[in-house]
Amino acid sequence: ETFVIGPSTEFFFNLGIGDVLITLFDRPSITVNPVDNVTLSNAQNYAMFSNTAGIDVVWDLNDVQLGIGYSNLMNYSLVDEFNYLNRVSNQLYANASLLVLPYLRTGLEGSATTTIYQQGSSPGANALNNSVGYTGGLFAQGNVSRYLDWIGGVGWQLTDFNESNNPLNTGNASNPYFYLTLDNTLNRDFSHRLTTGFEAAPSSESNFVDLFFIRYGFNWLLIRDWSLGGGLFYERGGDSPGPQSEDFNRYGANLGLSYMLTKNWLLGAYYTIINKDSSVSQDAYFQQVIGINVTYNF
Repeated sequence: ETFVIGPSTEFFFNLGIGDVLITLFDRPSITVNPVDNVTLSNAQNYAMFSNTAGIDVVWDLNDVQLGIGYSNLMNYSLVDEFNYLNRVSNQLYANASLLVLPYLRTGLEGSATTTIYQQGSSPGANALNNSVGYTGGLFAQGNVSRYLDWIGGVGWQLTDFNESNNPLNTGNASNPYFYLTLDNTLNRDFSHRLTTGFEAAPSSESNFVDLFFIRYGFNWLLIRDWSLGGGLFYERGGDSPGPQSEDFNRYGANLGLSYMLTKNWLLGAYYTIINKDSSVSQDAYFQQVIGINVTYNF
């Protein structure tokens, strides 16, 4: 049994200049539950600070939309045991889309990302390799009805790893990716979302992990100021070659009850279960979490 506190917040500022919308954002958080990292197992003393900051620019010309952005991710362990996970990532991304039908927009998207690991005092067998990655593909979004919206994309992902930090972790990523999200509002009280996708994601054990996921979540306004939310998820992953790589399946569920105390304060309680099956027997686990949320909206 463990008691943890995981603060997180988000700041953003929107500035409109004619047809251009500029958004500045910053999202700091502290993660204290190791199962939030899909490739990490048997971690008892875990606390990770993350901050994502950047800028989005969208030029809306009605039928044509152009977008470009930059984000910086800083990931730092608050305990020495996991400082091999410390990294800084910088990403540039852009997209261009065309409204081809009143209910359908389609376009092109791409990104370029660099990741540098700060090995700290624990290089060696656990060290992770720096990388440069690129994505490029097609995306589309639209609505089937006034109650059902969707967005999806498909493309190719390339990531090249410099294996000087740890030559035992090998392999570069070259794979397709896809994602699809469906948002359905049944009525003013009940809404739900289904998301699925496949990508090569950063791994805590090797260069990367091929990750397939499917997630479902819902929110139900029960009575005034009270709401019930929850979801299900399934993830299947396979690490790139390395001494600590694994293949795994994770699945779980969560259920939470929230109360709007004031227009700014939201109180909630939740229950979560997660099970992981792994090709490395000691990396399998089953976890139950009972927690509370306190949220303040500015």
